[in-house]
Amino acid sequence: MVFALFLAGLIAVMLFAPDTDVARWLHRSTVEEPIGLIERLERKHILFLIVGLFAIQAYAAVLPAELAIALAWDMTAYVDAMIATWALSTLARFHSMKAWAAVRMAALLAPFRRLRVRARRNRPVRSDTRKPAANDDDPWPTRIAA
Repeated sequence: MVFALFLAGLIAVMLFAPDTDVARWLHRSTVEEPIGLIERLERKHILFLIVGLFAIQAYAAVLPAELAIALAWDMTAYVDAMIATWALSTLARFHSMKAWAAVRMAALLAPFRRLRVRARRNRPVRSDTRKPAANDDDPWPTRIAA
């Protein structure tokens, strides 16, 4: 209880007196530095913490520590590849689902959409005075001598 009151006092100093040296030091050491540490974390670090530590514990029972760490690191690489593959396949399925939904919505909304009535185009009237074909003497199809 006393520790919670102490932390509440520190937060009160940071909130109600932000321009003091103590509040700046508290902000730098409790907010900015931890965020800086978290910013440097990458996906491989988190995977190694989650998967690798469990694997190290399992491998360390039967293998030397160095080999257990190497196998755990190898396992995290496989898990990372599986997660990347899963993410890409999910993205592809999402794109196909989005296209399917667009087609379905267009089909559902088609009766409600006002169709534009196009004006009739006046086509020029063709005269029936066409010239005959240049070579219409030969019968069709031409017989070929065997």
